[in-house]
Amino acid sequence: MTLVQLSRTRPVAAGSGAVHVAAAGELVDPQARRVQYLRLSLTDRCNYRCTYCMPEAGVEHRPRAELLTLEELGLLVRAFAAWGVERVRLTGGEPTMRQGLVDLVADLSDIRGARGRLRVVMTTNGSRLRELAGPLRAAGLAGLTVSIDSLRADRFAAITRRGELSEVLAGLDAAAVAGFVGVKINTVAVRGFNDDELGALALWAWERGHVPRFIEVMPMSGGRLFVPGELLPASEIRARVAEAAGAPLLADAGEGVRGLGPASYWRVSAGPHAGRLVGVIAAMTENFCASCNRLRVSATGQLHNCLARDDTGDLRSALRPHDPGLLAARVRAVLGHKQAGHEFHRDGRGGPNKAMISIGG
Repeated sequence: MTLVQLSRTRPVAAGSGAVHVAAAGELVDPQARRVQYLRLSLTDRCNYRCTYCMPEAGVEHRPRAELLTLEELGLLVRAFAAWGVERVRLTGGEPTMRQGLVDLVADLSDIRGARGRLRVVMTTNGSRLRELAGPLRAAGLAGLTVSIDSLRADRFAAITRRGELSEVLAGLDAAAVAGFVGVKINTVAVRGFNDDELGALALWAWERGHVPRFIEVMPMSGGRLFVPGELLPASEIRARVAEAAGAPLLADAGEGVRGLGPASYWRVSAGPHAGRLVGVIAAMTENFCASCNRLRVSATGQLHNCLARDDTGDLRSALRPHDPGLLAARVRAVLGHKQAGHEFHRDGRGGPNKAMISIGG
């Protein structure tokens, strides 16, 4: 059975837990998971050097001529939207370092695909939001996720190796003024580093209308950045947040309500924070591969089926010059090899050789 035939006949469980029937021509993997979500890296460069994202020695950046142009990015996203992708997340490196970002957002936000208007969102370290939040909102950016691993300036500087917390907080203020609501705050939970702050981070986020999300550390870069003793499991993360909230967290059938992405969301059950959401991304201890609906494209046009694997397919050569038939064939060929799950192990084995910075998480 071909992928197109499969997409006509099989129901696919989406990340939200709802069941969607994929239409002809939409992207469906060998496990009958429909692709709804594209993560698009705009650059492999970043002004931070976060310890879990980039090796201390740095990474080899690709020449700028190898990066997809803004026009090529637009062509690529239009193709994926026609194949049923509903959301595009702009990542990096750090996406705000990409020249022409605001124009790109305006272009992508106008795209209507097989499932309606495309929703364009972005993950950023927040360092440039003070100047860019207003223009990005005006251009049509629908949502923001900002990384904050500590509310202590010294810890923040230590984990980012060069970041200034005050810049990020000012950027969040600018985002609020620009009209962004429900900003997601991503925190990588690290035992022995910021585990004593998880409750405070959740309370701080809720007070400002943000949605806190906590991420388990993963053995990227061939496990070179992974320290097994630093892994804080999702169950413990939720316990610490519940303690700070003063009430248990509610979930459906023992599992959080899943959004379109990888996070499961839990609600505070009672008290002054009743109804507030917290997200947990638990690739290590609560595998969510069965609901995977994502593909990733690097800044150089390499298609990745999975964050946790090094499988890639070259899309850039199908965009230079633009060959729609070749592009479709390449995407479907790569998707046809998408595995059922990753091979992460709690001792650091099983991760890909690629660094987080090269694919944007």
